[in-house]
Amino acid sequence: MLQHRSNRGAWDEIIGVVKKSPLFIFPSKSEKNKKFDVVQQCLNTWFDRALAVENNWQYHPLATAIEKSRLAADFHKNFDHVKIQAEVQFGNMSRWYSDIFKLQTAYSQSLVDIGLSIVPTAALAARIGSNIAHYERVIRELPSANLSITLPILVIGVEPNRATKTVDLSRIDIPKSDSAKNDGPSKFTELDRYRIVNALFEGQDPHAVTRNSPTGTIPKPIVNVPDDEDEGDTG
Repeated sequence: MLQHRSNRGAWDEIIGVVKKSPLFIFPSKSEKNKKFDVVQQCLNTWFDRALAVENNWQYHPLATAIEKSRLAADFHKNFDHVKIQAEVQFGNMSRWYSDIFKLQTAYSQSLVDIGLSIVPTAALAARIGSNIAHYERVIRELPSANLSITLPILVIGVEPNRATKTVDLSRIDIPKSDSAKNDGPSKFTELDRYRIVNALFEGQDPHAVTRNSPTGTIPKPIVNVPDDEDEGDTG
């Protein structure tokens, strides 16, 4: 559907964003598992900026016509001939099932035509943490729900290649925040993450960011979503 000439603009925009996504690492982020080195919170922040700011997707809009529900999607955009809701998930697999519920809810109320699910591949998920949603599992499980999930869903698996820009967060000189338990990636506040991500978009070296650097543009959510998601064992 998205590769049809009528919707080619939507397809090109989505694929273009995914191809530009960088990799954020913190090599010593986990004392328990040395293979965990990718920081999913910064990946989320990058997609927030890329979709909501650079490409004018609605940020955390309602996924239902019931306003009091506060059931929020990640992103939504109306193109000329198609309405798309996007869910970006680099966290726990249980959160992905919630994403699919939100896609189906919006579709059942004619708010969207197509769902978009962006997840890491198994190889990338293994570097984020344990029980992380990943492409191979998603496409394996989705067909089993074909009678209950009635909307078309485009699933994209994200995986770095040689062209992927890598940001080593351990090289960034930002002191530990008061709420941080250690000197790992948890020392970065939400504002710190936007300082780092926005430096990338503005063509600056993210490794030179300090707490005195400007935060840059931060997207404003339509629905405020509490940051209480269980992201799985990420170190």
